[in-house]
Amino acid sequence: MSRIRANLAPLPAWMLLAFLTIPVVQAESVLQPVPEEIEEARSQTVQKENIQLLDTMVIKTTAQSAEAVSKMSDRELRLRAADTLGKTLEREPGVHNLSYGPGVGQVVIRGMGGPRVRVMQNGIGTHDASGMSQDYAIAAETMLADRITVYRGPAALRFGGNAVGGMVDIKHQRIPDKIPKNGFAGRTEFRFDHNPGEKAGMIGLDMGKNRVALHLDYFHRAGGNTHIPGYALDEKAIVEQFQVQPTGNSKGVIQNSRTQSQGGSAGISVVGDAGYVGGSYHELTKNYGVPPAIPGRGDEDLYGPEAVRIDMRQRRFDLEGLWATPWEFLPSIEAKLGYIDYAHDEKDRGSPLMRLQNKVWESRLEFNHQHDGWLDGIAGFQWQDRQFSQYGFQTFTPASDISTLGLFLTETLMLADRVSLEFGARYDHQTTTPKDDAVRIPGVVAPLPLPGQLRFNTYSLAASLNYEAFAGGIIHLNWQRAQRAPDIQELLTSGPHFATRSFELGRMDLKREQADHFELGLNLAHNGFSLLANGYYKRIDNFIYLQNQGLFFNFSPEPPRFQLACANLQNCLPVFGYQGDDADFWGYETELHIPLPFSAYSPHLKLFSDYVRGWFRDGALGDVPRLPPLRAGFELTASHGPWQAGLRYTRALAQNRPGLKETSTDGYDRLDLDMSYDWKATNRIKLLLFSKVSNMTQSVIRNSTSFLRNFAPEPGFSFEAGLRATF
Repeated sequence: MSRIRANLAPLPAWMLLAFLTIPVVQAESVLQPVPEEIEEARSQTVQKENIQLLDTMVIKTTAQSAEAVSKMSDRELRLRAADTLGKTLEREPGVHNLSYGPGVGQVVIRGMGGPRVRVMQNGIGTHDASGMSQDYAIAAETMLADRITVYRGPAALRFGGNAVGGMVDIKHQRIPDKIPKNGFAGRTEFRFDHNPGEKAGMIGLDMGKNRVALHLDYFHRAGGNTHIPGYALDEKAIVEQFQVQPTGNSKGVIQNSRTQSQGGSAGISVVGDAGYVGGSYHELTKNYGVPPAIPGRGDEDLYGPEAVRIDMRQRRFDLEGLWATPWEFLPSIEAKLGYIDYAHDEKDRGSPLMRLQNKVWESRLEFNHQHDGWLDGIAGFQWQDRQFSQYGFQTFTPASDISTLGLFLTETLMLADRVSLEFGARYDHQTTTPKDDAVRIPGVVAPLPLPGQLRFNTYSLAASLNYEAFAGGIIHLNWQRAQRAPDIQELLTSGPHFATRSFELGRMDLKREQADHFELGLNLAHNGFSLLANGYYKRIDNFIYLQNQGLFFNFSPEPPRFQLACANLQNCLPVFGYQGDDADFWGYETELHIPLPFSAYSPHLKLFSDYVRGWFRDGALGDVPRLPPLRAGFELTASHGPWQAGLRYTRALAQNRPGLKETSTDGYDRLDLDMSYDWKATNRIKLLLFSKVSNMTQSVIRNSTSFLRNFAPEPGFSFEAGLRATF
């Protein structure tokens, strides 16, 4: 720890100085006149350069961006909020839920997940372990979110190489940026989901007086095992994958799938006429099970005969400040600094297998610059220092230090009243330093030497031409070249990972990944009618992925060894190795909203569809594995006064292109129903009562993006009801 402090002390001290001097000094200058534009901008959250932030000015023009950015807040967020982030966002165009049992729901954007999708909270990364493996949960609670924004394609350039697939930003009021009206505001929420018998609740309080604002929140959720239609194991697929028949199966339930999580935050800010400065502390714990690692064996005691459970904890400290400057050419400066201490223990029947730790510093400094209404841009830098370590019996990635420095610039040029050009550039330097000289691979006698240091320089470029062809109709043409440095698990992993039922091997000779992205889109809105359509093609050199090697690692009989066949399901793991091969992707997203010609109940019909297809240029390698299938459907909504209801039908086709040595998944039909009632009890108290019925048809759904698809299907019929009150 002393080494971390020695290396990082200068930058945090400088950042703290910026936080504690500039905004506070300006905040006390209450006698200075404030421009009308700045006052107006302070009162609302605006979209600038495709990211949500409190800003000082907005370029007023008829040309807008049609970038693939979607935002969720208010009633929509409350209805969609679920126990995982992936499940919350799975209805968004081009977004899928990468489940690993009910306790894990990562985000897949346009077929990209893991280290290619960055998840942030208020502009600073979550820095959990979800980018390293599919069985690790995202350290975020959707009940506490005020807004969630999804960025696809070039819109994510500002957030680094790890956002080549997309980015999700979870916005909350943990660090207050305003004084609540009347000095006090709050919200509370309670919900119950009958499958898996989950009870969840939260409370958030905002207080303020003079120039000081306080925030407090707390949440808790707990649920039992998830119920499913049919059997947990797809025995036919398991035989195809392992060439061994499972000895048993559980019906109607996924064993070892219960979860429990809780956490809370405290934040304080000084808010002035020219910005704010504040800090917060947040802690989250979660205990969840990975469905039984030995197929066909159910729970026999509290943990089960082979019940791998993950006990995670995260503590994070955040500082944030915004200064609305008096300079027209540099209207705002925003700074963020975060320290995240993440750890989780993997246990088998209560016995520890492995402990993983991430200790990360991250900071961002952004300068918004403008000129004469035709130029609007942001320049800044991002710095990150990460100390990663693993200890225990199941240690398969060596401890390492990873440091990254990034510089970026994004600009918007108004070429004409209806035409704008957006472009940007980013440079990153990443250094990975293993702490050990060598690593031992089970089944291999000689240790494998590790390099002293691995260095990667990456750059990204992007451009978007936006044209308002007619009133309410925007066409955009995008290009992006993005590079990504290999992550630590892709480089150095070597060993068994029981939770994912795999033996994973990294490659130290992996090169940087480079993606060229081309996109054409249309955004049309007129008299209640709207159309969103995006088509894209992505050409990726050195696409890094886990490839099934066609081998098995057998623990028994002794000694452990690599073999061509699986001796029995209890003692073997399929071998997956990280590869870098050239691949191409194409896909689309479309949503069509149509107001129906009935005055009563204001009915609307939404038609939707999305698809992504990926293949390797070397035909012998086949298709990119674990991609989502084509899906399409409709949603019919109606409202009457405070009532609102929606019926959604989704048809997903079979995934018959699962990848080399992978198993296919069947198509399914899914029917969901949402209902809500918005009641204004008093001038200050508002109540939202809501209910959701999911998978009404009890369809068997196996997630083609998941390693666990043959062992744990998606939940069956579920009824959820809840109440949210704001006061």
